[in-house]
This record gives sequence, C-alpha cells and structure tokens, in this order.
Amino acid sequence: MIIVPTEKQLDWRHAPIVLCALVMINVLVFFLYQSGDNLKIAKAMSIYQSSEYLDYEWPLFQKYLEEKEETKLLKDYRLQYADDNYEEIVGEMVMSDDFFEYLKDRAYHFFPAKVYDQWIIERTEIHRLLKSTSAIVNGLTANDWHVINFLTHQFLHGDIMHLLGNMFFLIVCGFAVEAAIGHWRFLLFYLLSGVAAGFVQVAADWNSDVPLIGASGAISGVMAMYLAVFRLKKIEFFYWFFFFVGYIRAPALLILPFYIGKEVYSYYHDTDSNVAFMAHAGGFVAGAVLIFLAWLTNRSVFNQEYIEQDQKVDPGREKLAEVYSYIEKYRFDRALSALDELIQEQGINFDYAMIRYNLLKISRGEKFNQATLNLLSGDFPVSDIKKLDKVWQENPDIQTQVPEAAALKLGLQLATLENPKSAEEVFSYLQKLGSKSPKLSIYANKLAGAFQRTNNLEKRNYYEKLSDKLAQGMKNGFL
Repeated sequence: MIIVPTEKQLDWRHAPIVLCALVMINVLVFFLYQSGDNLKIAKAMSIYQSSEYLDYEWPLFQKYLEEKEETKLLKDYRLQYADDNYEEIVGEMVMSDDFFEYLKDRAYHFFPAKVYDQWIIERTEIHRLLKSTSAIVNGLTANDWHVINFLTHQFLHGDIMHLLGNMFFLIVCGFAVEAAIGHWRFLLFYLLSGVAAGFVQVAADWNSDVPLIGASGAISGVMAMYLAVFRLKKIEFFYWFFFFVGYIRAPALLILPFYIGKEVYSYYHDTDSNVAFMAHAGGFVAGAVLIFLAWLTNRSVFNQEYIEQDQKVDPGREKLAEVYSYIEKYRFDRALSALDELIQEQGINFDYAMIRYNLLKISRGEKFNQATLNLLSGDFPVSDIKKLDKVWQENPDIQTQVPEAAALKLGLQLATLENPKSAEEVFSYLQKLGSKSPKLSIYANKLAGAFQRTNNLEKRNYYEKLSDKLAQGMKNGFL
C-alpha cells in the first residue's frame, strides 16, 4: 500500500535548492561512482569460474557451515549443488569475510600444492575486488561499521529502480518541507534522519554482515517531517491499495503511526525481504522528533504562512476521487454517473475513457460497444499503448467498426510495442478495407522495424518489400 501526501504543489518562490542538490548528488554517485561495481563483480566472478575453485572449496565450505551449526542452510546448499545450481553458493562463498579467513587457515593443508600457490593469489584478488565495491566500502555494515558510513550509506543505491523510487518520494515530500523549515535546517534534519535510521538498523541486528545502502531512511524522515509540519491540519493524500486508487483528506499526524507501524510489522513478518524496515521506522521517528524539538525551541523557524496556505483543489481531481470512492464501494452505477458528469465538465481523455470502458465492461451492452469504439477511435493522446492493445485484443467483434482513419492512427501507435501482433492485425484490416492512404507505406515500414526487434526476419523482409512497393505506387500515382 502506498500513501503519499499531495497537499502542496511546487512553488518556485520557495525554490528547493537543497532538494535539487540532494537529488543530483544521489544520481551522480550512482552513475559515476557506483557504475564501476558491476565491472569489479564481473571480473571477480570471471576469475573464480574460469579457475574452477568451487570443486576445491566446496568440501571446506560444508565443514565451515557445520561448525557454525548452519544446518538448514547447509541442507539447502547441498540440494542446490546436487542440481548443479551453483550461483547462490558461489555468491555466499566469495562474499563472506569469515569463510575467506577460514579458507586461508586451512587451504594449504587441503589443496594440492600447485593449486594452492595459484589459488591464494587469485582468491586474494577476488576478495579485494569484491571488497572494493561501493556497498562494502561506503555502506553501513552492522558488525563492522565506521562513523563516516552513517552518512555515506545514504547516497548509495542497489539499482536504478531503487534510486528512482527513493528520488520520487524525496521530491514529492521534500520541496514542501524545505519551504516550511528553510534550506539549511532541511539539509541538517535530512542527514540526521538518515544517521538515526542507520543506528536503528544496526541496533536491530548487531551481527549482520549485510551492508545497508540507500536514502530510504533519510527520506522516511522527510515524510515524517512533512506530516509533523502540518500536524493536525487536514491535508490531501494519494493512496494506492491493490486496485483501489484515489485521494483522501485526513489530519496529517494520523498517518504517521500507520507509516511506522507498517515498517515494524513488515520487519517481524517479512523476514525474507532485503528491505531495511527498521531503518525506515527509525527515519520516521527521527524526522518527527526533530520537527517536534524545533517547534518547542523556536517556532519562528517555521514558514507559517506557507504551511497554512490552502492548496487550490483541482475540481477534476476531486470529482475523480469521488469516482474511485464509488468503485471501492462496488457502486459502479454511481461511479459511472459521476464519471459521465466529469467528462461532460472537462471533456474526454484517455484515462477517463479507460475508466469508463472498465466500468461498462461489467454489464456490457450497447454503451460498452460505443465506449470501446471511442477508445479505439479516440482523437486524444494515449498515455498507455499497452492498455489500448489489450482493448483491441479483447474486442474482436468491434474491430471491424473502427473507421479507416482511426484504424491507421491506432495501428501506427500499436506498431511501437514490443509485440507487433495487434499492429499487424490492424494493417490487415486496412488492406481488407482497400485503404489507399499514403501513410500505409510508413505503417508497413514500422511493422518491418517491429519484426526486426522480435528477430522475425521473414516478416521483416515481407513488410520492407511491401513498404517499398506502396511507396513506389504512390510515386507512380497509383495511390
């Protein structure tokens, strides 16, 4: 479930200078500094796999797990080894500092002399490469932490989705907090929330050797600051719970216990996850406490005019929230009526047309057929071509009702998808209609490109030739 505050819109009179700097630093660190990690890991694994050290280390790894009384883990690894599934085993063996020390103490007595001499050189290099990656050097590891890592871990991310997700929440909440408490205080509170999140995560598992990375703890603090700044003022939230989506208004601080409780609950019940739930909870608490202390000591630091300024509510969004509210209560007729009123007031767009299509799909009938035809023939920008593709595939009986010009536009859009099946069907439909549009040559060329992407060379060649033929026909005046 996602609940995001949307009370304030970005106002450049309160320019989010620090927020922009934080986003830029995170992005640059990921693409410039962390980009070398994959090369180091690939090189290390290449050395290990090409040298076939697994066969020599595997017996000692089993002894190592036995001595640590890791019975369940050993059983799992033995099953994987028997199935020739070595990836997870090798990952554990090469990344474990303890096992590397265990190996160095015993390998000389277990390995053939010629193997050992080469092994100790290459295995040490593998260990050095892996231990020089950003997460190990600047991440926060509970059983081997350094003070500086409480700051540095906040600017590292595991992958591009981790980075994008964190930056989204930072931007959504950060600009309002910075406007409310000032640039430098926002930066200080952001970093302190990240440090507190790190302390809580370390305290939750002192023996962990998994490095903590990511801005999530600091951003959790920013989200809590947002709620604490507005306190009991009713503000707008966007929520997404499975297929329930919409907006609600609620006193800001009432959401904070939900945030913290969700993370603590996940920590105890989602034990297989690699998400640092306690870091999130620690960040939430730290952010709220920092705002509370600032409020007690010096209320003049708060931009009260900005905080109290009511956000202009978009009537269309309020009406759409009403539509979603009816859908949640399974009152589909009321939802359809509210949506029709919204369309009458603001006009049709792709998103409204999709909602109407899905509502009418429940009862079908003539209105559903017309709604489907409106979608396939719609003269509006399409925000999600895949949804349009699905509508085409779900309604073969309506396909032949699409006008020629609309079908041509639809087909050109569908040709951009990875799977050109629907685009080819629309093209065949246009051929049956006897279309003489000059754009057919462009359409055929797009289909050739689509089949090139799917490595279907036969169809690529067919549509390339057809495109040339159509173009030649236009040149000769046949079309």
